[in-house]
Amino acid sequence: MFRLFKKRPEAVKKWILAFILGITSVGMVVTLAPIFPGSDSESLESNVLASVGGAQITSTDLGRSIQSRLRNSPLANDPQIISRMAGTVLDDMILRRALWGQAKKLGIDVSNAEVQESIRTSMPFLYPNGTFVGMDRYRDFISQQAGLSVPQFEAQYRESLLLEKIRAIVTDGVRVSPDEVRDEFVRRDTKVRMDYVLFDPSQFLKAVEVTPKALEEFFEKDPAKYKLPEERRVRYALMDTDYVRAGVKVTDADLTQYYGQHLADYQVSDRVKVSHILFKTEGKTPEEIATLEKTARDVLAQIKAGADFGEMAKKYSEDSSASNGGEIGWIVRGQTVKEFEDAAFSMKPGQVSDLIKTTYGFHIIKVLDRQTAHLQTFDEVKNQIREQLDKQRLADAQQTIASNIERQLQQDPQNFAAVATKNRLEAKETPLFRYNQPVTDFGTSESFHNLAFQLRQGAIGQPISVPKGTAIIQVVEILPEHTPKFEEVRAAVEEDYRAAKSQELAAQRAQEFAAKAKAGDFKKVAQAMGLTVKESKDFTEQDYVEGVGSGTQLAAAFGLAAGQTSEAVQVGANRVVFRVTARTPAPESELAGQQDQIAEELLERKRSLAWEIYQQSLKQQLLASGKLKVNEAAMKKFLATYQKS
Repeated sequence: MFRLFKKRPEAVKKWILAFILGITSVGMVVTLAPIFPGSDSESLESNVLASVGGAQITSTDLGRSIQSRLRNSPLANDPQIISRMAGTVLDDMILRRALWGQAKKLGIDVSNAEVQESIRTSMPFLYPNGTFVGMDRYRDFISQQAGLSVPQFEAQYRESLLLEKIRAIVTDGVRVSPDEVRDEFVRRDTKVRMDYVLFDPSQFLKAVEVTPKALEEFFEKDPAKYKLPEERRVRYALMDTDYVRAGVKVTDADLTQYYGQHLADYQVSDRVKVSHILFKTEGKTPEEIATLEKTARDVLAQIKAGADFGEMAKKYSEDSSASNGGEIGWIVRGQTVKEFEDAAFSMKPGQVSDLIKTTYGFHIIKVLDRQTAHLQTFDEVKNQIREQLDKQRLADAQQTIASNIERQLQQDPQNFAAVATKNRLEAKETPLFRYNQPVTDFGTSESFHNLAFQLRQGAIGQPISVPKGTAIIQVVEILPEHTPKFEEVRAAVEEDYRAAKSQELAAQRAQEFAAKAKAGDFKKVAQAMGLTVKESKDFTEQDYVEGVGSGTQLAAAFGLAAGQTSEAVQVGANRVVFRVTARTPAPESELAGQQDQIAEELLERKRSLAWEIYQQSLKQQLLASGKLKVNEAAMKKFLATYQKS
């Protein structure tokens, strides 16, 4: 729907997410090398993962940082994701501490005034018409969107400004020369055209000779590559709604009582059901707005003359509701901008408004239905209440029964099947399965897989909700991650062997063709060898060449003169041999129009490189001086909490 509503929570959420991600990514513009080499575990306490200039980072600190990054993410409880993130997050935390130390040493700080001014300019929605929304609304906004208190948010904001200052100091001296700009322009805008032959390894798969000995030797070179992940087998009892439905009853007296206790829920405000056609004026010039108004008035005249409103909305409206004939549903007072509200609530069902001007543009509004404020009668909501109470009582009963059965199983875990039978349930077992592998009755249920891979062997889990109802599980077998025997993974080994050998055959064939094509006619040699020659269009390094890839992967082509043939060039898994048929120099006349943009892009690229070098250098200095210590043993212990067997 168009931005009719005063509050725009999704837009705000996107902004705050971008801000928080911006904070956590400072210092990670480029991929940084792991910081663990040179660690000193012995001098750190068991819960301290790292020490930077005396400032400690504990397991608790790392856990909180990871959870903060995964806030509101469906992966927040995925132990595998958390364990994979841990090293990167710790490295980032170490780098932050190191940079803060440098800031202090250099006397760099961020004042309260700088924080306030930056918030004012970067978050204008907190200052409508130049006036602060107030601490209460500010506090609510930060809490709802970032999950932080105001002091926590402003501390992180201050940190981001501090790190920006350091980066600015480090990169302030970086410059881009006119020669660099021109070289980049030439590199980007030079065009070539070529004939080429593509050698796809998949075309050679059938030509690969496979013997048992060759496969075993291939496997023995890297058996760890075929390591099988941990698998688990689970015993379970599943309760669906039919299991407890017989014991759940909702009487008319229950419905009447609920209605009487929740009358406020059935009070309907004045509301109208509307459709509209929007002609957007945001960002338009006065001339464009005048043209839009003329079009809008013409559409209005057609509707007044009998044209179908829905069809006109589909044709002319610039709102997302256009595909639905302009219908945006029920609105109540205070929900929309004043001009729209006044018009909508002044009309009767079936009426169409004149042209309505709002900050978003010109609207034509049609009222479809209207309801005055009233209390819905019991008969109107009786079925709704019954459905609600039925669901609630079923859920409560299911949880109560499941908790009772769990308690019995905790007392007698060795007799899972007997306890299940006693409670009129069937005890079932899954086959061995991997994390997130679909399992009968559970699919890829996150709650099931997380619990199944957290429990120790023999343990009974708490009742969990799964798609088919409520389940209680017991882990009965754990097959740890292991390197398999050759026969267990023979099919996978053969697939990899064929892929590797087919690449070798493709490379050999490409090299053979390149050697012959350099000494003869490109197309005739290809024809003699049964190969297909393709012709490209003119392309730059930024363009895509059909079947091959981007021009950047064909950099060799831009170094050849017309008529020259390349070596066998690897592009992804493929090989390609080409002959340049035409070369078009970069048009000098276009340099002036592009040089500012190119200079800006080159400058940012060089600054990012300078920032990376500075960070790497800082880490190495801290490691060499002993001011940075990393406790590998503590890190392994931390990871083990998410890799329980």
